[in-house]
Amino acid sequence: KDQERFTWTHMIAVEERLGLSASMLATSERHGVAERNRHAALDGAASQGMVLSGEQRDAFEHVTGKTGLASVVGYAGSGKSAMLGVAREAWEREGYIVRGASLSGIAAENLEAGSGISSRTIASLEYQWQQGREQLSDRDVLVIDEAGLTGTRQMERVLSAVRDAGAKVVLVGDP
Repeated sequence: KDQERFTWTHMIAVEERLGLSASMLATSERHGVAERNRHAALDGAASQGMVLSGEQRDAFEHVTGKTGLASVVGYAGSGKSAMLGVAREAWEREGYIVRGASLSGIAAENLEAGSGISSRTIASLEYQWQQGREQLSDRDVLVIDEAGLTGTRQMERVLSAVRDAGAKVVLVGDP
């Protein structure tokens, strides 16, 4: 309070673009999963002995909803990856291609191991895009783990790419 704050006009512009991309994705409603595919994914998980808790079920319903932007915040060990594995199944049943990304390679490996979502680092993903490879489309769901650790500039680039492609992004992280 009553302290001066300084920033860069460039950073203000980056933050404005990030906010605009996030708002556009959050109001887009093109990525829903049909109830039959949600139920089939939940039933498949249950048949393997994994039943989602009430909070996991709420998160599952949220991320498989229509909006182009969803976020899940939970402590380590709260079952985010397990829930994402069931969501992956529902998305794939709906015909979406599910990709994962994280700031670090270890986090990407953990996301893949815990959810079955093929994952890589965000830097690797961006490099592929710059080379004209592995471009996103409106049939993609990009899950970003440890989203809160991603820098503003990098998150702006990713959300802009998701927005431009008409894809969906799910941001996952700790409180």
